[in-house]
Amino acid sequence: MAAPATGKQGSLSIVRPAGAGGAGMFETFIDITAEGAVTAFNGHVDLGTGIRTALGQIVAEELDVSFARVVVVLGDTTRTPNQGATIASETIQITAVPLRKAAAQARHFLLQRAAERLELRVEELSIEDGLVRGKDNRSVSYGELIAGETIRLELAEDVPVKPASAYGIVGRSQPRVDLPAKATGELVYVHDVRVPGMLHGRVVRPPYAGVDAGPFVGTSLLAIDESSIRDIPGIVKVVRIGDFVGVVAEREENAIKAAAQLKVSWKPVPALPDLEQLEKALRANPAQPRTLIDKGNVDSAIASAAKPMQRTYTWPYQMHGSIGPSCAVADYGDGASRVWSGTQNPHMLRGDLALLIERPEAEIEVIRLEAAGCYGRNCADDVSADALLLSRAVGRPVRVQLTREQEHLWEPKGTAQLMDVNGGLDADGNPAAYDFATRYPSNGAPTLALLLTGKVEPTPAVFEMGDRTAIPPYDYEHMRVVANDMPPIVRASWIRGVSALPNTFAHESYIDELATEAGVDPIEYRLRYLKDPRAVDLVNAVAERAGWRPRPVRQEKDGEIVHGRGFAYALYVHSKFPGYGAAWSAWIADVSVNKATGDVSVTRVVAGQDSGLMINPEGVRHQIEGNVIQSTSRALMEEVPFERTTVAAREWGAYPIIKFPDVPRIDVLMLPRPDQPPLGVGESASVPSAAAIANAIFDATGVRFRDPPFTPERILRGLRGDVPGAAEALPPPSIAPASDKWKNPFAVRPGVFAGLAAACATAIAIGTAALPWRAIAPITRPDLSVFSAATISRGQQLAALGDCMVCHTAVGGVINAGGRALETPFGVIYSTNITPDEATGIGNWSYPAFERAMREGIHRDGKHLYPAFPYTHYAKATDADLQALYAYLMAQDPVRAETPANKLAFPFNQRPLLAGWNALFHSSQTFRADPSKSEVWNRGAYLVEGLGHCGACHTPRNELGAEIANRYLAGGSAEGWEAPALTSLSRAPIPWSEGELYTYLRTGESRFHGIAAGPMAPVVKELKALPDQDIRAMAVYLASFNEGASDQRAADALAARLESTTLSITAASQGARIYQGACAVCHEVGGPALFGSRPSLSLNSNVHSDIPDNLIQVILHGIAAPVSPDLGYMPAFRDSLSDRQLAELVGYIRRQFAPGKPAWNGIDAAISRLKPAPVH
Repeated sequence: MAAPATGKQGSLSIVRPAGAGGAGMFETFIDITAEGAVTAFNGHVDLGTGIRTALGQIVAEELDVSFARVVVVLGDTTRTPNQGATIASETIQITAVPLRKAAAQARHFLLQRAAERLELRVEELSIEDGLVRGKDNRSVSYGELIAGETIRLELAEDVPVKPASAYGIVGRSQPRVDLPAKATGELVYVHDVRVPGMLHGRVVRPPYAGVDAGPFVGTSLLAIDESSIRDIPGIVKVVRIGDFVGVVAEREENAIKAAAQLKVSWKPVPALPDLEQLEKALRANPAQPRTLIDKGNVDSAIASAAKPMQRTYTWPYQMHGSIGPSCAVADYGDGASRVWSGTQNPHMLRGDLALLIERPEAEIEVIRLEAAGCYGRNCADDVSADALLLSRAVGRPVRVQLTREQEHLWEPKGTAQLMDVNGGLDADGNPAAYDFATRYPSNGAPTLALLLTGKVEPTPAVFEMGDRTAIPPYDYEHMRVVANDMPPIVRASWIRGVSALPNTFAHESYIDELATEAGVDPIEYRLRYLKDPRAVDLVNAVAERAGWRPRPVRQEKDGEIVHGRGFAYALYVHSKFPGYGAAWSAWIADVSVNKATGDVSVTRVVAGQDSGLMINPEGVRHQIEGNVIQSTSRALMEEVPFERTTVAAREWGAYPIIKFPDVPRIDVLMLPRPDQPPLGVGESASVPSAAAIANAIFDATGVRFRDPPFTPERILRGLRGDVPGAAEALPPPSIAPASDKWKNPFAVRPGVFAGLAAACATAIAIGTAALPWRAIAPITRPDLSVFSAATISRGQQLAALGDCMVCHTAVGGVINAGGRALETPFGVIYSTNITPDEATGIGNWSYPAFERAMREGIHRDGKHLYPAFPYTHYAKATDADLQALYAYLMAQDPVRAETPANKLAFPFNQRPLLAGWNALFHSSQTFRADPSKSEVWNRGAYLVEGLGHCGACHTPRNELGAEIANRYLAGGSAEGWEAPALTSLSRAPIPWSEGELYTYLRTGESRFHGIAAGPMAPVVKELKALPDQDIRAMAVYLASFNEGASDQRAADALAARLESTTLSITAASQGARIYQGACAVCHEVGGPALFGSRPSLSLNSNVHSDIPDNLIQVILHGIAAPVSPDLGYMPAFRDSLSDRQLAELVGYIRRQFAPGKPAWNGIDAAISRLKPAPVH
């Protein structure tokens, strides 16, 4: 890498020759300008650990300049040295060493120059903020010493650095330099990057999420149907390279829509090993044993043990859990490409990008910016490669952001691990032997685009990564440690603590068991075999700080809520075996366990750490606290679920992380060691976490838990002595049938069909004699001047009441131009064009033709219309209303749009049969008022029974699709949704009242019933065109079917009781956790109305229904277009929840919020029936 450009004013740089591939190039560590600016360069990046601040302190200290003068550049591949990935707590401990030496070397050089300039000995000089002063008070600045020169010194390895006793900046707490800009919103995250001419891209991932090895990787794409996104404006290009698929658009929202809508066909995907049987899968994975230590005679010692103890510990797959999905911007160019990335390893990424686009690394600049953070690798590298491929394809800068689902599915996971320990106690209570074997699937996930495009082979690679802290810290006389190196099972990469945290979980859990069996206090027992004096000091200090009381024998705890304390210790050993020791760490955790619910709360953690010299003590404290929070979350709740061929957690409900109320009180103890080298602190404090918590749970309950996370159901199984059984097998994927309004009876009842067909035939014969079914001659479109403005305005209201636009407008189509597919049990019927286009619409229809269609269901050409068009209700309208509606429709702008042919099977495609249907089921009589009822009631009846056609959906139908007259408004279905009963047959816990009906029809929300969703939402939205008195009349009429409705005070009291008795307090099941993660923030009673409303599930009619259909539908599809913006919207979860998770959530909501109702049967079948097939 070339030295940075300098001006005539002069500069001093400390450099070293670049590594492989950088012939003649240099890497810069320190650059000082004649103007006094100091820039430090480090190849690692700040992941929120505060290393930018700490590195600045080191440089300022060694250079004798103020901290404010130092600018630290991190991770930019054209400016910083290649020091590998930011992993293993190496920055301060390892990669900061050459930077410190470079600063010291610059100071020595400048002192020597000053001595020559001032004609004094170096010993006679002092430095204050870059000003060198002699004893005679003459001075010269660093800038003056290098003015007019460009000086480049090669880094010396033997340069003397300052002794700790001389430190004035290092070792003192310094506010982090990055926080003010983050707090004020000034910081530019990678998500904020915008460059001129930038386009927006989205990617479509293959169906084998979580897998990066196998012959199907990169070879599974069959076809892409680009016509499926032809209706989306601004599409620039669809990019396909192997299994890599991306879309680029001018606007981001169109790229998002295109990626979701693009039809992509894939080959079938092989199944993963059954990772719900994790131990079995890990044992079945082929392994290469590697002995790390073998001392004494382990086998003989175990054979002679007084109390043999063989234990197995498992660690789950876990996510990095970045709060924001990964994002990158790339600008490809011939000879120079730039990528703005949130990567944790910019130089490694640059190498991958060079391989991906087949260009030299020197042509690629990776500019590292802050991003959605994690400790380990999320999808930041993958999305950077995505952006570069798309930019190359379109020749312009492209910004790509993943979806939440893609981030969860595809981020390289923290791998699972299996630890077997064999040993026991000798006759004196000492450890007889320690035989430890760990099985760790490799975690070297290649950048995804390299695999998808075929640039690298999808062959599983084996890495030696399972040995971190694999050798326990205790002096066991007979000890053997074997690391079984294995290929990956699923895509995995580094995560905080790598294999050290699971290994320590086993080490510290096992020695705790030894202490219990030996009848010795757990801390005292450890100290017997802990020979490291710094470790002993730390353990004693933590025990004193926590007020640990020795307990040779565990005391039984009474009560529903029991408390316990647990201890664990670790020296985090990282990097390639035998590795380096980072900071020493010890935990004492206090827990509370609810034996009734299984909930575990970590109430307090005393976390002690020996970090050697602490560059920035407050920064170290912050790191310890962050480790405690994250590792507590991992121990209590984090586990990646798998189903069949893929990762099953696609959002936070299925992968919960700790929330603020659950964060324990953290008491940090930092042992001062200013005379010792600084150690890595980014991960050490996490390593003892799970063991300390598990040991505390044992102290509370008397039960050992060896399989994190310690979820409520796992705790309950342990307390009950249950052996975890095999997870219930998933049912085979089923083909979802059409979303029927009614079940087709004729497949199973041919006799019924024959009888009805005969009846229809008879009716046709009668009808043929009475009705000529003639065509009505076309006319020229009427002159609009014949219709008054008032008539047209009234007709517009009536069209809204009749929902004309809802059915006669295709998705994404022109209003009333038809083409909407209407699913029926008999096939698909397409709505017609009702704009006044003379060729394809109703522009050449006379009013008599229009009236006949509305009253008789007969087209202008004499053909029968299918009763999916609700002429059976429209017939009740008055002549004046039909004339007004005709006027309005003729006043629209004509749109030429052909109606697709219906897709109906025989005999339902025979329109003459409809004559018989009409004879049996249709009356063309207009509405007749009931003189015994009020004028308002009659007005409501006219609106509801006529153009409003509420019964078309809310009344059940017979085998031929006709409404059952004696079950009017008793409940039906529409477009796969239940149209609940509007009568006293309603299952709602609080009956509909006039007031609630009015509010619902006017606003789309009822406090006691819910929010309009599915087919009902556009209906209510259309009703906004009607005056209040009409809505009130409809409410009065409908309320008359609910005579048992409570008054307002009684309804309020019942609602309060229902809500108070159904509060969701614990998450003791997967469904409960999904609810807490995905639903509670908007639906839990008592919280703020985040998106305009806060619907109560305890009162929701759908939750109390006899069938789960509407609850399933609203979870799948959300409410993207609410009746009004005031109601906010509900996101769709169809791409976020698997079928199993959806079933668990639906079942939980029913049990929790409708406890008096029986559990729903057939939830799985309902999901298969209602869930649309995936687009890709």
